[in-house]
This record gives sequence, C-alpha cells and structure tokens, in this order.
Amino acid sequence: MSTAPRPRIITIAFWLTMVGAVLLLAGGILGITTSLTTPVSAFPASMGQGQAHRILLMHGGVGAVLALAGLGLSFLAGRTRNGDKRFRRALAALAGVVVFLVFLIALFAPYNLELLTLIGVVPVAIGATLFTRPPAADWFEDAS
Repeated sequence: MSTAPRPRIITIAFWLTMVGAVLLLAGGILGITTSLTTPVSAFPASMGQGQAHRILLMHGGVGAVLALAGLGLSFLAGRTRNGDKRFRRALAALAGVVVFLVFLIALFAPYNLELLTLIGVVPVAIGATLFTRPPAADWFEDAS
C-alpha cells in the first residue's frame, strides 16, 4: 500500500472497470437466462432440434464465462485500487482476453451477444488502459 495519495486516474480507472464488470456480469446472467428459457421450437424447423439445442447450450456457456469474467474483473479492480501491481497486471491481461473473446464471439457466433456485454467491454478496456498510464504506473512503483 502506497503512502502517497491515490491519483485521480486510479479512481477513474477503478470505476470504469467496475461499471464494465457489472455490465459483463449482467450480460452473462442474461445470456444464461435466455438460453435456459428459450424453447427449441423458437428456432426454424430447417435447423434441426439438435443444432438448436447446441446453440442454446453454447449461448449459456458463453454467458457463464462472461459472468465469471465480470466477477474476476471486479475482484482484480478492487485489489488494484489498493496499490498491488501484481493485480494490475492480472487485470490488464484479463481485460485484454475478455475484449478479444467478446470481439471473436460477436464476429463468429451463430447468435447475437447481449447488448450489455457489448457495451460492457468498452469501459473495461478503457479502465484497464488507464491503470497502465504513466501517472498510475508511477504510483504503483511507489506502492511496492
């Protein structure tokens, strides 16, 4: 923990990351709920029941992964705000993976991601970037 006062950029990065993490969590839970409540009969008959079931299963699995990522990002953001640079590195890595994963899913998945998930990656990416800016990096160096 640093004895220097926390820079404003750390507070802004923390809250941006938390907002994005909550949106990812909500989007993930919405994806799980959607996959559990959508009947297979909602899909076109030409698709087949097995393929529709696999799409619903994949949609729920991706929702669960995104919800867990939101929880992980919120945990890491809290620890990073306290000045531990190990958690800052982990937060930056997890944020990068989540943004890349959402990008790939949005491009190649046979279904649409929830709007909350798509909006949620923007503040996560900005918050993780702000944690690595020079004023923030200097504060983390003083903290160790």
